[in-house]
Amino acid sequence: MGIYGLCNGERGSPLRKVVTDNQDHLRGWITGVLGMQFSPFATFIGQEIDGKVKAVVAFDNMLENSCMMHTAAIVPNWINKDLLWACFDYPFNILKVKVILASVASTNEEALKLDRHLGFKDKAYIKDAHIDGDLVILAMRREDCRWLDIKCSLKGD
Repeated sequence: MGIYGLCNGERGSPLRKVVTDNQDHLRGWITGVLGMQFSPFATFIGQEIDGKVKAVVAFDNMLENSCMMHTAAIVPNWINKDLLWACFDYPFNILKVKVILASVASTNEEALKLDRHLGFKDKAYIKDAHIDGDLVILAMRREDCRWLDIKCSLKGD
């Protein structure tokens, strides 16, 4: 894929790099962390910190107007503006979807808090649909996404 790949980081801070070039590695990483399988059509955007993958965002179940977003991270403070922009630029501006969907276990309070903070809205609550209990379906529409207009070095700002 290789559509993103800029390094950034200030002196003394961790070097962060948004990566997409090794899709097999990113697929294996997020599969290992989440324990779920992705279709052959899935696309992955990773966040390397000091040369090691620390987070991956997956896009799968792509339809003409929507796709699913799945996220895994193994360290705190893994997200930055470049990754945020890339993770919303890809589905909205490259895939041209109208809606991004996310499914989260109702017991995963940290993930629900992050998704809601990013601007996802709760759309459905399905009892007993997740291995850990209930499943929350969230959605973000392109017109509600505030991350496409942020200043970041990947955009050349």
